[in-house]
Amino acid sequence: MSNKNDYDDEIDLAEIFHVLWARKLFIAAFVVGFVIIGFLYAKSQTPIFQSTALVQLEERSSGGDLPAELQALMGSGSGGRAATEIEILKSRSVASDAVHALGLHIDAAPRALPFLGNIFRHLGVPHFGTSWLKAYSWQSETIEVGVLRVRSEWIGEEIVVVKTDERSFDVELPDGSALSGQVGTPVAGGEDFALRVDALTGPVGREYIVSSRDPVLIATELSEDLGVAEVGRQSSILRLTYRHPDRAMASGVLDAVMAAYVRQNIQRGAASAEKSLQFIQDRLPDAEAQVQAAQLALNSYQRSVSSVDLTFETQQVLSSAAKIETQLNDLKMQQAELALDVTPNHPSYKRLEENRVILEERLAAIREETQGLPEQQLEVFNLNRDLQVAQEIYQSLLQRRQELQVVRASTIGNIRVIDNALTERFAVAPRTKIIVMLAAVLGLITGVGAILVPRMLRRTVDGVEDLENLGLSVFASVGFSKLADQSSNKNKTMSILAVDRPTDLSVEALRSLRTSMHFGMIDAKSQSLAITSPAPGVGKSFICVNLAAVMAQAGTRVVVIDADLRRGVLRKYFNCPRDTNGLSEVLADDVMLEDVIRKGPIENLFYITSGHYPPNPSELLMRPKFEQVIKQLSEQFDFVIVDAPPILAVTDPVILSKYVGATMIAARHKVTAAPELEAAIRIFEAGGGKFIGAILNGYKAEASGKGGYYYYYNKRYAYDDKGSKE
Repeated sequence: MSNKNDYDDEIDLAEIFHVLWARKLFIAAFVVGFVIIGFLYAKSQTPIFQSTALVQLEERSSGGDLPAELQALMGSGSGGRAATEIEILKSRSVASDAVHALGLHIDAAPRALPFLGNIFRHLGVPHFGTSWLKAYSWQSETIEVGVLRVRSEWIGEEIVVVKTDERSFDVELPDGSALSGQVGTPVAGGEDFALRVDALTGPVGREYIVSSRDPVLIATELSEDLGVAEVGRQSSILRLTYRHPDRAMASGVLDAVMAAYVRQNIQRGAASAEKSLQFIQDRLPDAEAQVQAAQLALNSYQRSVSSVDLTFETQQVLSSAAKIETQLNDLKMQQAELALDVTPNHPSYKRLEENRVILEERLAAIREETQGLPEQQLEVFNLNRDLQVAQEIYQSLLQRRQELQVVRASTIGNIRVIDNALTERFAVAPRTKIIVMLAAVLGLITGVGAILVPRMLRRTVDGVEDLENLGLSVFASVGFSKLADQSSNKNKTMSILAVDRPTDLSVEALRSLRTSMHFGMIDAKSQSLAITSPAPGVGKSFICVNLAAVMAQAGTRVVVIDADLRRGVLRKYFNCPRDTNGLSEVLADDVMLEDVIRKGPIENLFYITSGHYPPNPSELLMRPKFEQVIKQLSEQFDFVIVDAPPILAVTDPVILSKYVGATMIAARHKVTAAPELEAAIRIFEAGGGKFIGAILNGYKAEASGKGGYYYYYNKRYAYDDKGSKE
């Protein structure tokens, strides 16, 4: 029975393109709708402005003659410094300084009209005079709060300020209490609330929302929103970015962050110098005491013995020993300073330790060399060496103290602001053009999906080929008629299109069906035809009535019978009352057949309604009376058309087919599901029947991807209502 081709499951791109092109206005409506929604969405969002600044990380130049290891610890090294400074810039410590400097923990703004407020502001809509809108603002109105102190449980809660006249306002607190105040004058509500409004612009009745937020939370949000990145690799130049709805606030916050960062950088440099200076200050008293002790020891020994002169060679050795001793003590002092900041495993500390070992070895060699001197010369040598070393250490400490004092006083930091914060002229978000473009693409996808997805989820009859693939001969493809569709949607008299609009394309297709039937039913046992469908809503009653009308117009005496004894609607085409007797009364032997045959609106056209709906329609149709009715009508008329009920709903069509000359099945374009049609054919054939052909009804060429050529040429050759060819 089923004769499907392999290509039915393949994707036909040409067909898809044809379908989409035919529904281009439908898709365009989706695109336009989504574009409008996208535009309104973009305009409903608060504009975001971005400020940008540049800072340079310089090598620290204020270290004077500090040891290289200490200068490295103070930040003069460049390796990995950018990454470190980026983290410092984004730290909560820097953000907290900026928050307190600008009072960012205080939120104060006019009450905004939800969603529409931003749209009205962007479009320049003037403020309405409506009283309930008086509280909302979408124009350039501001409130400046100089002081706000609230109890801890009110942090994050809204405080409503309502302007009552030019310089007065009312305050509605979170606990429901109310206060009054003047612009510029503090308003107090006990010890745990204080508010000072410095400026208030806007008409009387405008509401402003004020709240105090947790400074730590604000600092955290600020550090997260702050963008910091190095310009290029190892350039030591950082680009800072910050976004904010207020253009001035965007640059103000970024300037405050940079000021806090530079200030902390200077403080860090000064703190390093202060730590080293304190270390030197602690060592100076001991160094001075050592000089005095060495001088006293030398003088005492010289008084106790006669004058002892040192040879030139011994003096040279003494000078070398003193120099090494000084270097050794200097290394020890550097190690002590370094130990304040690092552990002994630090590379800088290890290098000093290696140098110390080398100097001690050289000093040991000199001491061994001087062991051969006479006892008195050796003692004088040692005392002179101690004195010279103590003096050099003392002088070195004094010099270092002066250097560190200069460093502390002249510390300027190693951060240079290249560009102060500058806010871009236009908002960086929302990007209206991109949103509208994305909305258009989404609208296009949605429109295409609305067409293709139902086609994929529910395989419907798309053209004549679909019927032919099921082994059915297609007798006619009846085009969609707006007039017939509008008539069927009204619960009143339905239009007989062949009578009211004989030039309609659908009527022309039914004339083609009349011609096809003339040859297709030559071998039929009688000139009677039943037309059924898989399910309701196909339009078989429309086909039956209008086919009967075009046959009557051709001079054929035809009668159309409504055999749908459950939901028959044939009477509506003839404006017949619901309680009119019909076929059910004839089959029940309540009335004679001649009493229910009625003349239609044109010559040669007659009809029989379904009559009252009986409780047992299938049993009535199975009675021999129905066969007698068909035989009697076939003798009285040239042709009999039976409007049968849907085959998937009831078994009546199988019963009717045994008494008529032929049976056809009707399918509606883009409505009848292919599986339903297949099931209807199986049921009908299982009952011993066979369809002589099919009728495709409600065909819309613009909604189909195939099978539209007949309809196209038929339309090109059709006549308009004035009788002229199109």
